[in-house]
Amino acid sequence: GSNPNMTRTPDCHFIAESRHNGTKLVVFAPDFNQVAKFADQWVPINAGQDCAFWMAVNHVILKEYYVDKETSKFAEYIKQFSDSAFLVELHPAANDGYRAGQMLRANRISEYADEENGDWKCLVMDDKSKRPRMLGGGSGHRWQTKKGHWNLKLEDPKNGEAVDPKLSVIAESEGTALVEIEEYDDERVALRGVPVRKIRTTDGKEVLVTTVFDLLLARCGVNRGLEGEYPADYD
Repeated sequence: GSNPNMTRTPDCHFIAESRHNGTKLVVFAPDFNQVAKFADQWVPINAGQDCAFWMAVNHVILKEYYVDKETSKFAEYIKQFSDSAFLVELHPAANDGYRAGQMLRANRISEYADEENGDWKCLVMDDKSKRPRMLGGGSGHRWQTKKGHWNLKLEDPKNGEAVDPKLSVIAESEGTALVEIEEYDDERVALRGVPVRKIRTTDGKEVLVTTVFDLLLARCGVNRGLEGEYPADYD
């Protein structure tokens, strides 16, 4: 997704050094460009095909290294260094499905109702306590009065307890919601099931939530046996 010797010249030497160490470099591009000449292999594609190719790559990674068999390094990395485990609120849509809304904010539940900048802190589902927990590192922690919580530690900054974020709520699912997924190739909307949990908020309402990762699996069409328009296989 970059043109190192054209737009990232300070980093370009890493390509040559990695190739000396045995790395193979493949460039997908419609033209034999400045970067392709550095490559071991140039794959000429039509303009725009790279997006479809990389979505297919994402599908394979998610299916073969998470759904079919869990790869610990993969799971550990995205738990700590991505937003994949954060809870997202689902809202009813016009066609009996649901739309993904905002990430569920920390001050929406009673445990964190008085949290400073609670609108700018998010929640995950903790695999240990089986309840929503807050992690540090949000912009609310960056600008709060007490310092030291703007980090990527897997712990609740309120009490320092360790948190093990769940990437998916499928194991403790309280149902399935059909979420609208835009299919850009034919301008239609598909409905794909995601596992959901019910969370009671401070206003007394019960909201449906899922994780960013569950939505990602649905977006990439990774079949986990849930209802909805999922492909049966790679073909």
